[in-house]
Amino acid sequence: MDKSQSEMWDERYSSESFVYGIDPNLFFKEELQKLSVGRLLLPAEGEGRNAVFAASQSWQVSAFDLSKEGRLKALELARKNQVDIDYELAGFEDFSFEKESFDCIALIYAHVPENKRKDYHQLITKYLKPGGVLILEGFSKEQLGKKSGGPGQVGMLFSKENLLDDFSELKTVKLQELDVELSEGEFHQGVASVIRYVGKK
Repeated sequence: MDKSQSEMWDERYSSESFVYGIDPNLFFKEELQKLSVGRLLLPAEGEGRNAVFAASQSWQVSAFDLSKEGRLKALELARKNQVDIDYELAGFEDFSFEKESFDCIALIYAHVPENKRKDYHQLITKYLKPGGVLILEGFSKEQLGKKSGGPGQVGMLFSKENLLDDFSELKTVKLQELDVELSEGEFHQGVASVIRYVGKK
């Protein structure tokens, strides 16, 4: 587990407020509602807004994140909403699930160092069942310099070419690069350049 990253996120999530809000990401919500309910994996899930929404829709939810503060807030949010989520304290390199065990995996603003991105994305796809769906929304490289959120390093931002290469095992269902108006807590506010991807195994 990357200590410097976990400390950075612990500091961000230590405030009383939910820094990305308590409502699910809109693209994730829309795409998830098109699918039959099953098992869902949410890597880098932070404070749990997407996990709790999915659990409220009867999904069996597993999640992980580096931040113990994020995990605590996610479990608190789950309790308040009277749902159960399985949430591990782990990074991409630390977690372990059975291969082909999830009906859906969602990467929502799960930005990682450039030199690890492809490995992590290819690792994640191994956990999708045949016919399973991967949903991704993240900042595109056009986001650099904008104040509406995201890592300030171009290498941690996404391009269509990156994603097509990373998820070459999947059939691309949707791939869009667009500007959206974000309103997700204090750290995702304003017009942002994002990429949305849906792939099927």
